[in-house]
Amino acid sequence: MLIFITVLMLNVWAISADDVLSPNINILEELGKIKTIETIMKSLETEMERLRTENEEQAKELKTLYDTTIDTKIKMDELIKQNTALTTKLKKLEEKTDASERVKVAFSATLSALGNNHKFIGPYKEATSLVYENALTNIGNAYDTNTGIFTAPVKGVYYFNFVLFNPHAMSTGLRLLKNGNFVVGATDNPPGQDTEDTASNAVCLLLEQGDQIHLQLWENRHIYTDGNRRNTFSGHLLFTM
Repeated sequence: MLIFITVLMLNVWAISADDVLSPNINILEELGKIKTIETIMKSLETEMERLRTENEEQAKELKTLYDTTIDTKIKMDELIKQNTALTTKLKKLEEKTDASERVKVAFSATLSALGNNHKFIGPYKEATSLVYENALTNIGNAYDTNTGIFTAPVKGVYYFNFVLFNPHAMSTGLRLLKNGNFVVGATDNPPGQDTEDTASNAVCLLLEQGDQIHLQLWENRHIYTDGNRRNTFSGHLLFTM
């Protein structure tokens, strides 16, 4: 506004005395124009202040939107990571399930003796591994009828059971070994009035792939077998791990 007043004053000073007295110069009209310009300037200042305020508000909204977008992106990235982890876990679970469905392991075998034939095994001064040569079931071929050793084809929990028969006045006993280490046993001492006894034991074991299980006759004891197949060694996979 000061600029307009200054310009107007210069114009007034430039007018000669004769011009001032001239009826062509209307001072009131010129002052009215200045007043109008002042009004316009105030209106412009008000509009500029409004625009500045609006711009600041928009800047705040943009910052809030930006922060929200960044936060949303972080959450999305985290959700993507979680989804990827869950997908990987689900895939492994499906693979384990498929493996569990594919792997079927079960065996049951007896000591060899056919018809009316019978035989004693032992006694020996040292513990001796037994070979159950007659495999009634051997799904998965994890049991070896040549060595009497069961070898775990996969990591999992397995169930084993063995039964021994003792018809004579002698002591009998078996051990179940895992990788050559004692796990459980069963024994029977000479009977009194009863001339026939049966002993057994069973166990569930967590085995790694390649672990071996077999039965061993205790030292200084014997085992009797005949065609009735009363000495058995059995096992099967319960579930994989």
